Amino acid sequence: MLDEGGQLWGVVPELTPGSEVAGFTVEGTIASGSFGTVYRARRSGRLYAIKLVRIDPRGDREAAALRLVRHPNVVSFHGYGFWPEDEPRFLVLALELVEGRTLDVWAAEENPSALELVMRLLLPFALTLADVHASGVVHRDIKEANIVMREADGQPVLVDFGAAGLKEGALRLTMRLPPGTAEYRSPEALRFAREWEGEPYPFAPGDDLWATGVVIYILLTRTLPFGDRNGPDLNRAILEKTPPAPHVHNPRVPLALSELCMGMLEKEPEARYPDAKALAEDLVELCTQADSFWRTSLFPGGSPVPRAAAPAPRVPGSRLQGRWRAAGLALGAAFLLCVAGDTPRTASPPSPATSQATSGRKVEATATAVDVAYCAAPTPAPVATAANSEEPSMKTSKMVRNVVVAGCVAGSPGCVSGPQPRPQPPPAECPPGAAATHKRFGILRHVLALSLTPVLKPGQFVPVREGELTVESIGPWGTLPGRTIFAGRLYFGTERVYGRFTKATLPSGETVPVCLQLMTIGSNALGTETEKEAGSTPTRPVVYSVVSAEVVERFE
Repeated sequence: MLDEGGQLWGVVPELTPGSEVAGFTVEGTIASGSFGTVYRARRSGRLYAIKLVRIDPRGDREAAALRLVRHPNVVSFHGYGFWPEDEPRFLVLALELVEGRTLDVWAAEENPSALELVMRLLLPFALTLADVHASGVVHRDIKEANIVMREADGQPVLVDFGAAGLKEGALRLTMRLPPGTAEYRSPEALRFAREWEGEPYPFAPGDDLWATGVVIYILLTRTLPFGDRNGPDLNRAILEKTPPAPHVHNPRVPLALSELCMGMLEKEPEARYPDAKALAEDLVELCTQADSFWRTSLFPGGSPVPRAAAPAPRVPGSRLQGRWRAAGLALGAAFLLCVAGDTPRTASPPSPATSQATSGRKVEATATAVDVAYCAAPTPAPVATAANSEEPSMKTSKMVRNVVVAGCVAGSPGCVSGPQPRPQPPPAECPPGAAATHKRFGILRHVLALSLTPVLKPGQFVPVREGELTVESIGPWGTLPGRTIFAGRLYFGTERVYGRFTKATLPSGETVPVCLQLMTIGSNALGTETEKEAGSTPTRPVVYSVVSAEVVERFE
């Protein structure tokens, strides 16, 4: 049916710059797809992305999904209106406008190393996906075009919830197959379609995880694992064929990362990761095992390929074993933690980190901008010294913990005087200017990762003591360059070790205040717990070698 302007009813018209839609002035088209068209638009002097979708249950579901998922790495939703006003046919979804590059463009232009790919993309994305699923939403169209590397802070942002499904309280709109992209469909979805008996497909987070495996395969090989929809046997390949492992396609891919990817493409859901948290856990462990081979660009044109260290024996295709603790927040970077003698170690002069490229296609995505309140009249936290001690030999097999990383702290037995409980450190203000630093470098509410061992070894425990320590970045965090040095202090509590960091020294020599504290991101508990099974006692606290810290407005 045609409307008064001769347009098909329900078909989104092509809006030209200057068009007025629900109070927004259109400036240009960003993207168009089967579920709607996204425009760059302005209202009251502020830029937005607006998405026009037909008024039907599908549009209502997209709005409902966006309302449910509130996350810094998920497209931010500001509300909706109707258009045209006199006879509404479309929902106008108002989204926050963020410029960046789609994942495929970012990967092609940046040519990251395997370690950069895991730290900057895969780990924060896995944690984001875990939160999306925890909110009761399944995206159902995970692919490179729907992940945008935000230019402001380099974080991956999940966009376009037009195909999203809600696990509870939503009418099933498709029966035989859910919406999505053919090359990324899971075997279980195709099996369901082949054996369809009239019931709606029971979509699950596993569909998103399978698609994530396809994305990882493409990033590691620049090849679709099962071919494309133009080929005659795409569905059969997804159901029956095993593609060559990424390291076979591309010798620059570390074996362990290749095996993780292949584990995500197992045909049976039971053989794959049970959830995104488990995926993130194993990504953490891979980072703790990374050697110089992991720091080589994945494709020619970047850094040269060093000889890879001989990998430890592992069953091909098997999932790494580990114990999950991390959840929820986007990880910023990996850091090197060091204490030497009674004086904080000063790092040797590092090479300035290269700035991130900002060229490339600008893509409308959106992400929540998290506001951080500036601290009034803050005071720096006290510091003390730390002493050396011998590193213990206690190890376990693949016991992975809080977050990603790399680094070193060697401490001698702590000086807790007995088993009586001790409170956590008292609340304190951040040092002056810390909030401005966080805002300047785009590290608002992000989490960073630290290691407490001189040499990265998985499953290692170390004794620690109260004292001053330094942290050296081994990768960018927000727009902070790699090899930035952080200074702070460890505190002891009963069964937990607390830590605060108050100063960062950039490779250029500039020193800026920061406000970070150790935390356990799975439970949002302050500090990191001590490990009784590794011999920890009140007078000799032992912690796992990998811990995490978060940006805060005030030490709690």
